[in-house]
Amino acid sequence: MRRLLGELIRFGGVGALATAVHVGIYVATLPVLPPQVANVMGFLAGVAVSYLGHTWFSFAEASKQAGRGQALTARFLAVIALGYGLNAGWVAIVTQGLGWPPAWAALLIAGITPIITFVLLKFWVYAPR
Repeated sequence: MRRLLGELIRFGGVGALATAVHVGIYVATLPVLPPQVANVMGFLAGVAVSYLGHTWFSFAEASKQAGRGQALTARFLAVIALGYGLNAGWVAIVTQGLGWPPAWAALLIAGITPIITFVLLKFWVYAPR
């Protein structure tokens, strides 16, 4: 239980940083880029922070047991692709479905996607092999 709590706290810190980078770039580039392009730019920057932070900090012990390397990276990228799909969906729902300003998508990007991502990282990507 203590290990899980530690992972949650570290995940939250790294995730908050990665999400802040993603959302910050997304919101900052909205005045000059279409919403989906702004989302891609923010997402890619957040992914770099996320991979390094989660592999070397959040799940450092688990990632050693999961076998750092191509297989771990492939699983991580699969989760990231799903996360991107979710985030692109949030942007589409907010802007096209609801007709709201695109900045509102940041609430879903920061609130729902990280929960799903934690579960997949914890129990699939960084699960001991």
